[in-house]
Amino acid sequence: MSYNCRRCGKCCRDLVQNDRGILRGLTLLPEETSLFPEDMVKPYLGLGKRPYESGFKVIAYQLTIEECPKLGDNVCTIYETRPTTCRQFPFSLNLDEENEPVLGIDMNCPTASDMVSAMDGTIEFTDREDAEKLLELSRMVT
Repeated sequence: MSYNCRRCGKCCRDLVQNDRGILRGLTLLPEETSLFPEDMVKPYLGLGKRPYESGFKVIAYQLTIEECPKLGDNVCTIYETRPTTCRQFPFSLNLDEENEPVLGIDMNCPTASDMVSAMDGTIEFTDREDAEKLLELSRMVT
């Protein structure tokens, strides 16, 4: 079964989430920050002890607003160049207890929820390469 987006725009709203007391926005790779106004982007993930120490390197950023500024009439206005996080949605790869990748599906997506309910076998995950880029960030900081 393959994923066919309904273009409801739900995934482009409520982008800032509370994660154990820390507000987190849509993850952006460094090369994707130029897609958005500078004042809407801030560092999210880095390598090193402290951001102000030499050698610290930001490896991911985040969009810090609730609704994507690239959403227009429930359609992404930069669809062909949208961020990696958006390309893999509603799927993700996460690490299990053995540090192996497992497929996650965001059940807040109406299409994904319907797809899982009607599932009769396998799900086609066409944007795995994008999900693997984001999974690599997790591996870098663990």
